[in-house]
Amino acid sequence: MQQDETLQETPENDGVNPDNLFPFAGTSEEFSKLLSTGTYESFENRVFLCGSCACGKSTLASVLIGSPIPLTWKSTDGLVIHFGRNGINLETFEMVPLQGEDRGQNVLTKVVIGKPTRETGTCQSSDNHLDQPIAPSPMGADNLQSNLQPIKKEVSNSSKVSQSSDACLTESRNLPGTNTITFDIKKATSISLPKMKKIEAYAVHDDILKEVKSGQYKIKIAPSDLVDFGGQRSYDMTHQLFVQHGGTFVVMFDGSRDFHEPLKEYPTGDISNESIVKHWVNSILTYCVDDTDVMPMILFAATHSDLLSEDLQKMKKCFVKKVTDMFGTHERKKHFVFDPVFFINGTDKNDQEIQNLKNQLVSIARNQPSWGLRRPMIWVPLELLISNMKKDNVNIIFKSHLAEANKMNGDLALSDKQLDDFLLTQHALGKIMYFNQPELNNFIILYPPALVNILRSFITDELFWPDDESLRKILRDMTDTGKIYKKDLLKLWQQERFHAYIPDDDFKEFVIQVLIHLDVLVLPKLYSGTSNAHVIYYLVPCTVKDKMPMSFLDDKSFANRTLSLVYRLQKASIPSALSFKLIGAVSSIWPIKELNGRPLLYHSSAVLCVDEKTEFRMIVEDSKVVVYLTHMSSKSSISPDIAASIQECLTSTLEVVLKFYLSIIGKSQKKENVSNLFQIEVGEVCGRSSCVVSISKAKLNSDWVCNSGIKHSSRYPLLWCFNKTQEECPSHCPGLANTILTTSPTEQQLSRFANQLTNNSCRELMLHLGLQRQDWEDIEDCYTGKSLIIRIMVLHLWKTKRIKGKPTKSFRNLLDALTAVGDQRHLLCKVFREETDLLDIADVRLQEVPHDDVLNGLPKHLGNCAIQLGIELGVTMSSINETMVRHHKDMYKQISDILVKWKSSRQIKPTIYRLMLALERVDIGGLDYLKNIYLGQ
Repeated sequence: MQQDETLQETPENDGVNPDNLFPFAGTSEEFSKLLSTGTYESFENRVFLCGSCACGKSTLASVLIGSPIPLTWKSTDGLVIHFGRNGINLETFEMVPLQGEDRGQNVLTKVVIGKPTRETGTCQSSDNHLDQPIAPSPMGADNLQSNLQPIKKEVSNSSKVSQSSDACLTESRNLPGTNTITFDIKKATSISLPKMKKIEAYAVHDDILKEVKSGQYKIKIAPSDLVDFGGQRSYDMTHQLFVQHGGTFVVMFDGSRDFHEPLKEYPTGDISNESIVKHWVNSILTYCVDDTDVMPMILFAATHSDLLSEDLQKMKKCFVKKVTDMFGTHERKKHFVFDPVFFINGTDKNDQEIQNLKNQLVSIARNQPSWGLRRPMIWVPLELLISNMKKDNVNIIFKSHLAEANKMNGDLALSDKQLDDFLLTQHALGKIMYFNQPELNNFIILYPPALVNILRSFITDELFWPDDESLRKILRDMTDTGKIYKKDLLKLWQQERFHAYIPDDDFKEFVIQVLIHLDVLVLPKLYSGTSNAHVIYYLVPCTVKDKMPMSFLDDKSFANRTLSLVYRLQKASIPSALSFKLIGAVSSIWPIKELNGRPLLYHSSAVLCVDEKTEFRMIVEDSKVVVYLTHMSSKSSISPDIAASIQECLTSTLEVVLKFYLSIIGKSQKKENVSNLFQIEVGEVCGRSSCVVSISKAKLNSDWVCNSGIKHSSRYPLLWCFNKTQEECPSHCPGLANTILTTSPTEQQLSRFANQLTNNSCRELMLHLGLQRQDWEDIEDCYTGKSLIIRIMVLHLWKTKRIKGKPTKSFRNLLDALTAVGDQRHLLCKVFREETDLLDIADVRLQEVPHDDVLNGLPKHLGNCAIQLGIELGVTMSSINETMVRHHKDMYKQISDILVKWKSSRQIKPTIYRLMLALERVDIGGLDYLKNIYLGQ
C-alpha cells in the first residue's frame, strides 16, 4: 500500500518548538526530552453551547452529532458532554457528525491523523531514574491489532475500581472516547471489581508506531467534543467547573423574543435574553488573562428563525447591533465574533445558517494555537490505557493503580514527575480530573461526566428532584438554608443512579474533598489531621435561591453605623461560582449569622457575625463585591483591627480564588499580577448605596464630595487599611470622634482602659472624675494586692456612682480627666483595639458551645482572673460581684461560677471561639488548653 504523503516525515515536522507547550507540560527541557522520543500533531477541539432555557441548545447539539432532532422541549439536567460525536474533516475542513465506523475514533486514530514521527531516544525510567534506550520494534504491521488486546497483570496491592451505572445509556461506551453521554435513567451493564487484586494494563509497543508510519489507516476526521449546558441558574456552579479556556462558546438566545423581555422559564421574573447573554459572557471571560492567546472565542446565535416571518437579514443586523452595543467596548473584545450573529432554525438539519455556523466553528478551530500542536508519542500508551478503562466504565481510580500500569509499559513508562505533568495536561484539556493537592492527588477521575452525575444529586433544578418526599425535604431545606447535613448528602447518594458512581466509602470521602476544594461544599477551614468523620454539615451557597432583602438600607441610622468596602474587578464581571467560593472562604473565619435558626445566607450574599455588636454583609453583584461593616451603635465604635482584618481576609481570599480559577484553566499567575485584576475602594453609605473612592484618594484627601454633592470624611473609611502592627496611635490621629465622646464606656472598655494605667495615674485620674480618696482606699482594702482589679473596680464605681455636678459618665469625661493629668488622650483609642491573632485558627467547630467537662477543667489552667474574664465574657458586674462574695476565698470556684453564668446566658451564643477571645484578652492562661482539646494543637 502506498504511504500517504501526509504522514511522511518532513524536516519541518522534525523540528518542534519546546516553548509551544501544553498546559502543565513541564519545563521546555523536560518537554523537549519527551518530544525526542517521537511526536504527533494534536487536533484538540471543544465547542460549548450555552444560553437561556428552551433556546434550542440541545436541538443544535442533535444536528451537530447527527442524532434525531427533538421536536418537544426537554430541559437539560446540568450539562451533557458528547465525546467524539462531532468531528472536522482534515481534507475538506468540514464539520461533520461521526457515525458508524467514523465513531471508532480513539487515541490511535489521533496519532494516525497527527503525522507521527518516531525516533530512537531515551526516556527516564520511573524505577531507576536512568536513561533507557527506546528503539523501534521489529514487529510488523500485521501484529498491530493483537498488541491492542488487554494484558492482565498482577498488582501487589489491593485495588478498588469504581463501577458505573447508568452513565451511558443512549450510547454505549464500547468505543473509547467517542460516545455520547445523555444520562437517561436506564439500567446498564457495568463491571464490578471491588477490592480486586488485578488491573488491566494495555501494553503498547513500537510495532504500533511502525504501523502508524505505514499510513495504512487513512482516517481524516479529527474528533471534537461538544458540551451542552443546561440553562437553569441552578447549575451556575456546576457549569463553571467545566468552562475551559481552550474552546469555542456559542452563546444562544431565542431570536423570536424581545431581547429585554422577561423569560417565563425563570420564576424570578427578572431574567431576559440580555441578562443571560451577559451572564454567560462574564462567566466565560472572568478568568482570561492578558496574553496573546485568542481563546476562548465567543459566537452568538439566535434561534427559532422559523417562528418569524420578518426579514431575517434585517433581524440579523439588529442582533449584531445588540451584541456590539453590549460588548463592543469590552476590554477583551478580541475574544468575540460580533458579525455575523447566526439566526438558525434548529429543527432543520439542512438550515444554511447552521452550515454557516459550522464553517465558522471550523475556521476558529483551525486558527486556535493548540491546533496541530506537537504532543509526545510516549503519552500514547497511557492515553490508550485510560480510554480503555473508560470503555470498561471505570470512572474513578486510585493514582497508584495508574502508576502501576504505567510501569508495565517498560521503556515507554513515564517517570513520576512526567506522569504528574501528563495528568495535569489531561486535566487542563478536560479529558480527566486530577487535582495535585494533598488528599486529592491519590485519586483520578477518569471520566469527568461522572462528577456531573454526582453533582446532580443535590445541585439540580426542582424540576428534576426525586419523587421520594424525604429526599425532596432534604433538597428543599438545603435551598432554603444553604445547609446540608453530611448524613443527608450520603442519603442522596444512596439513590441507585448516584450510588453506582461512588459505591465505595473511600471514593465518597474523596468526592466530598473534591467538592470542598471546588467550594461546591463549604466547610470552614480545618486543620491537618482533622477527620472528615467529625463534620456534621456543609454550607452549599450555590443552591440558595433567595436574594438578600435590601431593607436594611432603609434604616435611617444604618449609614451612621456602617463603613463600606468595594472590590471592583478591572477586566470582567464576577460569575456566580466565584461569589460562592468567596462567601465560603470568609465564613470559615466569621460565622454566618443566624436568625430564628436560619443562616442568613442568600444567593451570592451573606450576613456574617463578628461579635455581639458588629456584623458585616457581603454582596456580590455584577463586577463588584460590596461589603457593609456595621456596629450596633456607631461606625466610630468599629474596631480598626476588625475592619483591617476583614479587608485583609477578603483581599487575600479574592486573590486566592482568582489564582485558583486561572490555574484550573491552565494559566499561572504571580500574586502581584492577580491583585491587578481588581481595585479596592473604601467609603460609607450614602442614600441607599455605597459611596466609595480609591484607597489612594482617601489617603491623599481628608474628605471627598460624592456625585450627590455630599461631603464624606476619609477618617473612618481608612480603618479598612489600618496598620494592626502599630501599638501607638500615629502622629496625625485626632483621637476619639465626637460621636464616641458623648457615649458611655462599656465595662469591657473600662477594663481595657484600666489595664493601661498605673495605680498612681488611676488614683490621680479618679480625683478629676469626681471620686474621693476614701473611695480608692475602700476598694484597695477589699482587693489588697490585686492592682488591676482595684483599678477596674474604681472605674466601675465611677460609672455607677451618683457624683454631684457630674451627671454624665462619658468618654468626654475620661478625656477631660486625662487632659488634666497630662495629655494621654490616645489611651482611649486603645480601648477600641481588638486582638485578631485568633482569626488564623477560626474553625466551624469553634462556633459550638463548649462542653461542661471542658469548662470544669479550665479553671486549673488560669490564674486569679474571675473579674477580668467575666467582664470580657459579657457577664454583668452585679453578677460578677455576687460570685466574688459567694466564693470570696476560692479562686477556682469564682472562675467556674463565672463560666456557668456565661454559658447560661441567652443574649449571645456562648461559643468556644468567644471564650478563646476572652482568654486571649485576659492573657492569664487557658488558651492552649482549649486549643489542645478542640484543635489538637
